[in-house]
Amino acid sequence: MNDKKQDNTNFPERQYLYNVGLCIKKYRCIAGLSQEQLSAIIECDKNTIGNIERGERDPRLSTLARIADGLGVSCSRILREIEDTPNDTLAASIEYDYLRLFQYCRQLTPEQFNNLCNTAHLYAECNHRDD
Repeated sequence: MNDKKQDNTNFPERQYLYNVGLCIKKYRCIAGLSQEQLSAIIECDKNTIGNIERGERDPRLSTLARIADGLGVSCSRILREIEDTPNDTLAASIEYDYLRLFQYCRQLTPEQFNNLCNTAHLYAECNHRDD
C-alpha cells in the first residue's frame, strides 16, 4: 500500500479548479448571495462552497449542477465561461477587483451610485486630456 498522498501539484488542473471557483463566486455575488445563503438554497455545507470557490475542492458534476441551479445559471454556461478565462494572475486579479467594485456598487443608493459614476466620468476626462 502506498502511503504517499495523492500529488495535487498539477498546475493546469489547479488553475482550472480556481477558474471554476472564481466563476461560481462571481455569479454568487451577482445574485447577491452569501456563501451561507447559497449553501442553504442548495442544501450543502457552507465550507464546501468556500472550498470550491477557492479552487481547493474538485466539485462533483452533481454538486456543480446544484450550485448552478441555485445561482440561476446553467452548468454549461459556467463551463463555457471558464474555458474563456485567461490563466494569468493579473487578469484574475483584475476580474476580482471588478467583482469587488460590483459588490460595493450594489450597496449604494441610486443617488450615491449616480455621484460615483459622475466622479468616475470626470476623472476619466481629466486623465484623457493629459494623454
